[in-house]
Amino acid sequence: MENSDEHLDGQNEAEQYQLSLPQDAQRIIISFLTGRTVLKFRSVCKFWRDCVKESTFVDCHLNNALRFHQFIACFTSVDHGLVHMYLFDPTTVNFKRTEPVFSSRFHMSEPCNGIMCAYDLEGSAEILNPTTRKHLSLPASEHVPQAPYSEYFLGFVHSTKEYKVVSLRHWVRHLTFEACTIGTKSWRKVHECEEFLKKTNPVIVNDEMHWLLLDDVSSNFTQKILSFSLTDEKFSYLDVPSSVRDRDLELFEGEAKLYLLSMPCCMVAAGFTESEIWMADKTRQFWVPLYNIPSRPPLGTRSFFLHEKKLFFGTEKRFTYIDLLDGRVRYIDVPPGENIISSGMFVESFAPAVTGLVSSITLFNGSRHAGSSSTATRRSSGLSRWSSPIVQSSKRAKRITNMVWKMYAEGTRFGIAL
Repeated sequence: MENSDEHLDGQNEAEQYQLSLPQDAQRIIISFLTGRTVLKFRSVCKFWRDCVKESTFVDCHLNNALRFHQFIACFTSVDHGLVHMYLFDPTTVNFKRTEPVFSSRFHMSEPCNGIMCAYDLEGSAEILNPTTRKHLSLPASEHVPQAPYSEYFLGFVHSTKEYKVVSLRHWVRHLTFEACTIGTKSWRKVHECEEFLKKTNPVIVNDEMHWLLLDDVSSNFTQKILSFSLTDEKFSYLDVPSSVRDRDLELFEGEAKLYLLSMPCCMVAAGFTESEIWMADKTRQFWVPLYNIPSRPPLGTRSFFLHEKKLFFGTEKRFTYIDLLDGRVRYIDVPPGENIISSGMFVESFAPAVTGLVSSITLFNGSRHAGSSSTATRRSSGLSRWSSPIVQSSKRAKRITNMVWKMYAEGTRFGIAL
């Protein structure tokens, strides 16, 4: 009997040894899982729990997520400042999931590697990751603290793996540009100008931000693009194609390329309704015409991004895309009571790998005891605790079951010329 037990113990020990994988192999396997799957299984063992804290693992997981696990994300504002994140399958554009994003600010930059910058116009801003529910407050500006209002935009420097926030400080007659590297405690003034941006939110391609410049304040025409390199923090200018300088132009991004949408300014007067999509080459010095669309998007819409030959654009209430291969148009209506504040390609990542991140749960719990404990104040240092209406609104959102995006197709097709 003893010999039998010893044999069984030895067999179990051998099987356990055979099933055990080296930690390097486990790290590789985990890096291919989606972010939420990794978070779900953090309690399996200490090694899995600590993986998401390693900068090398964060980088490896992000690279795999960008290759295999991209989603289309729409962020919408709801009552009391609550933000919802909706995810769509990038191939079929079918709805996948929705959940609240805990943020006390309802202006938001486009997603960058699964994180974004949320801010209010008064100059208070934070970096947040909806996957990990982590927040990081940004420092206050020492250079222009009295600007009437400010906007914030987030980008990534591939060479240094740093995330940088660019702030536009608005004055009556000029703009001040500042930059802050996430993880540092100060802003750097990088540019001042009296030029007129057609839109203040930039189009971000790789390590550069781009804005269309108006010829003058009373004009809708542009000949130049203002570009900012996140790597060396220098500004430069690009020319738009000479043949489209008398048209209504929009910049947008698509799969790490810069595109230009050229639309007729007045279809009736011009008698020419065709819109064109141009792509900048790698040097940003030449533009190549790609598609002709025998109509322009409806007035009041703006271009969001291009993905898998689908051009996404819309308004605060409607998300629309044109399939540039067959010309089909799809409309996706926002749920009642919500407005689109940001959209783009999204991955579930663990970025940024910096210290000082605060859990949303900590802030959520702190809001319930606000004013009753100094501990709650210290735990949420640098960030606003959630107000009671936000807490109640998030609870209400969990009970809502009819938050559906209604998708439907246009009766006719856009004819697309390649």
